Amino acid sequence: MSSQRKQKAFVLLKVEPGHERDVMNNLMELDEVREVHIIPGEWDIIAVVEAEKGIVVSSDERVYDIVLDKIEKTKHVQDTNTMVSHFSKSK
Repeated sequence: MSSQRKQKAFVLLKVEPGHERDVMNNLMELDEVREVHIIPGEWDIIAVVEAEKGIVVSSDERVYDIVLDKIEKTKHVQDTNTMVSHFSKSK
């Protein structure tokens, strides 16, 4: 996947107490999920998602499809908050 065709998003998740590791393991089985971290605070998990642009479907739409059709339907997930990156740099 070329970097120009990828869209990165960060998905915050609230999960049922005690099921953080279960959700983490289930998310890592999804092809589009690159990283999953258990975090302290208001949200329980942050997942890094990468979606590829399609011929007809934009990468933003693809990210939302992944969140709505896969991540939100993961057992024990109660809520999500998705942040789509439109410009990034990394080392």
